[in-house]
Amino acid sequence: MDSKDVEFVLPVEREDLKHDKKSKISKNKTILFIAVGLVVVILFVVFAFLLPDTINGSWELTVNPQVEKATADQIDDRERAYYTFEKSNRYGDGKWKTFYDGGVEEGDYKLSEKDGKKYINLGGEDLEYTIDGVKLFGKAKLTLIYPEYFNEETGEKTEAQTYVMEQSKAPKYDKESYDKYSVDDKLIGQWSTNERALSYFYYELPYVETLGFNDDGIMTIRYESEDLMLDRYMYYAYTAEKGKITFSLVTDKETKYTVGYEFDDKGNLKFIDDKTKNSIFSDAFFGDATYYKPEKMPKATPQQVSESVDASK
Repeated sequence: MDSKDVEFVLPVEREDLKHDKKSKISKNKTILFIAVGLVVVILFVVFAFLLPDTINGSWELTVNPQVEKATADQIDDRERAYYTFEKSNRYGDGKWKTFYDGGVEEGDYKLSEKDGKKYINLGGEDLEYTIDGVKLFGKAKLTLIYPEYFNEETGEKTEAQTYVMEQSKAPKYDKESYDKYSVDDKLIGQWSTNERALSYFYYELPYVETLGFNDDGIMTIRYESEDLMLDRYMYYAYTAEKGKITFSLVTDKETKYTVGYEFDDKGNLKFIDDKTKNSIFSDAFFGDATYYKPEKMPKATPQQVSESVDASK
């Protein structure tokens, strides 16, 4: 036979067997998907129940022995307190923040273990803590125990107190601007003064107050003082127009304050006739102090502080 008359063809499937093969492939894929799903579920269970939960994340304080109404459904929104803990390093050191009524404070924490118990130090004494529930489900509870204290001088004993936090998202104070607001480009940025002080009996405790005016309608006031061991941010919604600012604490927008402002010949910021009495120290928010760009703020003299305190009274 002449080779050119021979037809070389690839093997072909019989039509009557194609359906059976497709069914087998489909069954194999289904089995594979089920197997992969089971592995995922098993790994999820391992992570959820076998691995230890960590303290990092956001929590709401729902049981507070120092508050009469301590259950979650009884606490007013303005009285709700939240804590966030950043992930600690290998030595147990980390950062924490607390959110309460429009204010934010931050500090360092330290984790440790002793006699099979876990402890956290937020800047004072070691507090025993436990985590119950599963964080992956968003249902975990963090319990902190303040230890019993005995005052040797008075002979009084304070019983141990238990605080409970539940997983929750921390509030976003920096997103709570007025629905409608105006901004003044001259105000935008940060302004600081060291002419403010808190009167405490016979002492004047100075602090640095830094204002931040953002173009998103949020104003911040930061209070810093080594003497007061204070570093606190307060968040306000504000609007600025025609030399006046109107502002409210982000957790109470219905209560509004209006204060005039102007700039001196050196470009520094001054507030006009500030009669408000609702700062965190129950005095005027801004007073008669001069606010400078932070890098241009001069060193405060005792006389400046005294004069500023007298003017705010």
